Amino acid sequence: MTKKEQRAAALAARRAMSPEARKSASEAICRRLAGLALLEGAGTVLSYRATEDEADLTLLHETLRKRGVRLVFPVGLPRGAMEAYLPGGWRPGAYGIAEPDPETSRLILPEEIDLVLVPCVAFDARRRRLGHGGGCYDRYLSRCAAPAVAAAFACQRLDQVAAELHDIPMDAVVTEEEVYQQ
Repeated sequence: MTKKEQRAAALAARRAMSPEARKSASEAICRRLAGLALLEGAGTVLSYRATEDEADLTLLHETLRKRGVRLVFPVGLPRGAMEAYLPGGWRPGAYGIAEPDPETSRLILPEEIDLVLVPCVAFDARRRRLGHGGGCYDRYLSRCAAPAVAAAFACQRLDQVAAELHDIPMDAVVTEEEVYQQ
């Protein structure tokens, strides 16, 4: 299957989940993420705000804030680039997702980040990930030495992702059922 076909299949599987199943699975993913060894000692975490059918990390965000972790979020830039900002305010962003307003938020450099939580359209057991196809996370991760962890629902797993050389494998993929790690 091509990347386009894989994305379509994984998105259809994700969208077929009931809101209740998605909420329950998201909470299980958050619990697994909260106990992940890669998070131990992380002072600054780049996370994301979910679209309606993505794994929602709100519960994890609350847990991390209680631990004193600084949460930063992506801001989309032209030509598929992105930067991380500590939110001081929010504005509408791509895909209808709120993003930090750069006018009132603080830019966080890639070297300040201890862990990156990455949204995911599809993945395989070898921790290869497909996103929406814009390449913004792969571009960002190529500048950031922090471990990258994808959050996904088990139904998004494929036998083999059609990965290319520029696609950066994740250090871990966390679902409601399993943690895929080296």
